[in-house]
Amino acid sequence: MSDLLRMTGMYSGMDTDSVIQQLVKAKAQKVTNLKNDQKKLGWKQSIWQDLNKRIYKLYSNTLSNMRLAGTYAKKKTTVSDPTKAVITAGDSAVNGSQSLEVLKTAKGGYLTGATVSKKSSGYVPIYDKDAATDGSETTLADLGVGDGTLTVNITGGGSFTVNADSTKSVDDFINEFNTAAAGAGASISMSYNEGKITVDGPAGGYEMSSSGIASGAKKTILQGLGLNNTCAVGDGAAGKVEGAAIEKFGTVYEEGKFKNHATKDPEKDKGFSFLVGDIDSSLVGKKLKLTVGKGENAKVTYVEITADMEIGDLTDKLTQGGVNASFDEANQRFFISAAKTGEANDFTLEGEDASGNSDESVLKNLGLAVGEYGNGSSCTRIDGSDAEIKLNGATFKSDTNTFTVNGLSITAKDKTEEPITITTDTDYDGIYDMIKDFITEYNDIMNEVTKLYGANSARKYPMLSDEEKESMSDEEVEKWEGTIKDSLLRKDKDLYSVMECMRGAVNKGYEVNGKTLYLVNFGIGTGSYFDTEKAERNALHIYGDSDDDKYSDKENELKAAIAENPEELIGLFTAMSTDMYNSLRKTMDTTDYRSIYKVYDDKRMKIEYDDYSKKIKEAQKKLDAYEDKWYKKFSAMEVALSKLQSNQNSLASMLGQ
Repeated sequence: MSDLLRMTGMYSGMDTDSVIQQLVKAKAQKVTNLKNDQKKLGWKQSIWQDLNKRIYKLYSNTLSNMRLAGTYAKKKTTVSDPTKAVITAGDSAVNGSQSLEVLKTAKGGYLTGATVSKKSSGYVPIYDKDAATDGSETTLADLGVGDGTLTVNITGGGSFTVNADSTKSVDDFINEFNTAAAGAGASISMSYNEGKITVDGPAGGYEMSSSGIASGAKKTILQGLGLNNTCAVGDGAAGKVEGAAIEKFGTVYEEGKFKNHATKDPEKDKGFSFLVGDIDSSLVGKKLKLTVGKGENAKVTYVEITADMEIGDLTDKLTQGGVNASFDEANQRFFISAAKTGEANDFTLEGEDASGNSDESVLKNLGLAVGEYGNGSSCTRIDGSDAEIKLNGATFKSDTNTFTVNGLSITAKDKTEEPITITTDTDYDGIYDMIKDFITEYNDIMNEVTKLYGANSARKYPMLSDEEKESMSDEEVEKWEGTIKDSLLRKDKDLYSVMECMRGAVNKGYEVNGKTLYLVNFGIGTGSYFDTEKAERNALHIYGDSDDDKYSDKENELKAAIAENPEELIGLFTAMSTDMYNSLRKTMDTTDYRSIYKVYDDKRMKIEYDDYSKKIKEAQKKLDAYEDKWYKKFSAMEVALSKLQSNQNSLASMLGQ
């Protein structure tokens, strides 16, 4: 429908829309028919796509394997004590009984650290960038300062005194110092940054002195601020003097507990964000050397312990180096284990100083020195070891608990006290199940193909209009359209080709050891024609199979043949599978209208579908133009009637009516 402005029957009183819709009905039906044809083609494509997937799976998987004689060489095994070992027999395993001893199972190296704790003198910097502590939160008393005074004499003139009130904060004292200096006209100031006091004075020099209590645990103001005997106080050439790092007085750590720093990375912290240096400050700048493996294949990783390294950072770096590393915050221990079992995958840890020299203190301080104790707990070590078994008197080793020996896959679970027995035999049930699975897959496809090819005509079921769908229930619409869908591949040539490929292969006789054999010779055949539903007349049955509703009471010749005459049975199935495989392969060859591995003309269908889209677009455009033409005509008529009415009204007015 176009955007044309349309006038309805305002003056004529006609139902213009209804009249025009009747006039364009025939052309509108053409558009509807094209849409319906395209929709049915889409249904047809969908049916083929689903069916092709199933056929290709039969071809590429089932038939591809069953055409090989080795596929039928199935073995099964039992073990006298399954708690000690799990055994899987491969196709090459030798039938018979064998003796097995599990001497030891594989283990991975494991290191359980000693308990570690904060080794603190009772002092920490008053400035802590992670904990966001600053001078406003620390009093002079916290620094051990008693009451007293600080006097400053500037060389060449100017002096002032600042009282040291121990209850005031460090920031308050600094502010009072700078205020007093300004009042005295002195060109000197004091500031605080990252745990240190800095004094900026004139190059000519100055001198600071303090008085007050400086006995026992108390300090003078200069001592507390780190400005006594640690910096060049009064050095006229210095001008700017930086004090030593200020430490907060008093015990700030509970015994054996770590200081918890503010989280830098919530995604990474894992609940233990304290610093490695909190264990022992001497660790900062040193290294852990991690070696995973032995000899030429060894991987060496160096982990440098930095001032800002958190425990989570350390364990992450060790994990990246090839081990499993974690820290138990509750028990305050490191746990480190090899990523793989076996001697060749074990690991070692060594400590080094900043120069790369061996340093045993690194492992000791981290609680990782074997035999060392921390808070009553020792560091223990379990070395990685290989698994070892003895099969029929021969010894085998593996860095895992899995061995592959003479067609047997052996998984050692526990050490044996005495030899256990492995018994291997042909897996007759496995061969039977494989053939049964093939027949089930074949029947599922063949029944669907037979149903679609022999479907009834749906001529009496035209495509439903929107109005018709509205008058029907969802179930009725689904059933109606389902009948149409079922008929879309009726008598389809491609479908017939597939049917012939599959049906022809299973019905054919194949020469094996000078005999012509058929599936029926082994108790496999179709059901009675008249007692079988139309869609299932090509289906195969294993006579005597317990899952077959119709023929379970018959003798199971297939099972007997597998046990008594496997050579001829395997010969027949490899030949039949090869024949069906090759036939389907030819059917799925690419053409101008068909892609590779397709049994239907998918390219042609896509072209047709796209062509419908073009035709629908063109037809709709013509329909809109045709409709607009009629609306223009009726609009012109309405305009003419409007003028006529207006003239009549004017004449009547002139005549005084």
